[in-house]
Amino acid sequence: MSHFFDDAIATKPLGGGLHQVTVTDAWHTANKTPNGGFVLALLLHAVMQETKDPDPLSIAVTYFRPATAGEGEVRVREVRAGRRVSTYDALLVQGGKEVAHAVVSTHDWDQAGSVQHTPHAAPEMPAPEACADLTTVIPAGMIPILDRYTYRNAAIPGWLEGSPTGVSESLGWIKAADDRPVDALLAGAMTDAFAPVTAEIGHLGSATIQLTVHFRRRPETTWALGHVVTRHVIDGYADEDVELWDEQGRLIAQSRQLAILA
Repeated sequence: MSHFFDDAIATKPLGGGLHQVTVTDAWHTANKTPNGGFVLALLLHAVMQETKDPDPLSIAVTYFRPATAGEGEVRVREVRAGRRVSTYDALLVQGGKEVAHAVVSTHDWDQAGSVQHTPHAAPEMPAPEACADLTTVIPAGMIPILDRYTYRNAAIPGWLEGSPTGVSESLGWIKAADDRPVDALLAGAMTDAFAPVTAEIGHLGSATIQLTVHFRRRPETTWALGHVVTRHVIDGYADEDVELWDEQGRLIAQSRQLAILA
């Protein structure tokens, strides 16, 4: 079965680490530009076609300017092929301009270590079917990226009902609208797919400057639980931390980004 997400991040390898891509407008945000998590997945997908390793371990993306709907290319370079962890960089270019740059580490989860220390479990949350469906208060087609996912929260967020809570934190379920299972590519996109929690302090519009994702396991889930927190907003710049958990309560991915508020 073909999934919308896979079609959107597809690349045409041209050899020598060069990939032709088409940036779709289906992941546009309220800013009318492609979502940063979607751009991250586009870059990561190109890298995973070049590496010998089966799994991504981390990706750090710096966004130079907003991507635009249309043609582009991703240039992948092997920085170091290590015994356990390899490193690549990837550059998205459109119209002769550099749009976003990623540094990616890859590895093999089957060869990972055995040390474990997990000081806290997944947050307590009702199952998705027992939660409020946010699509009931978000008109279809209003913001394209919101049509790509299904969202469930314990209650409708205050900002969506016109009463921001003043608390820049949220907890909610997310899945692909067409039920595509979560893998690392989709998990990376999902970390940037939640509405900015700064909406609860009156600021919905934001643009990502830098986004880092650490992958913590091979996902085996359709729904993912996202815990999103903004701790500091200083001079118009906001941090955002996301923990992404699977339906079994296992950590899938962690991310941190720095964004500028509109």
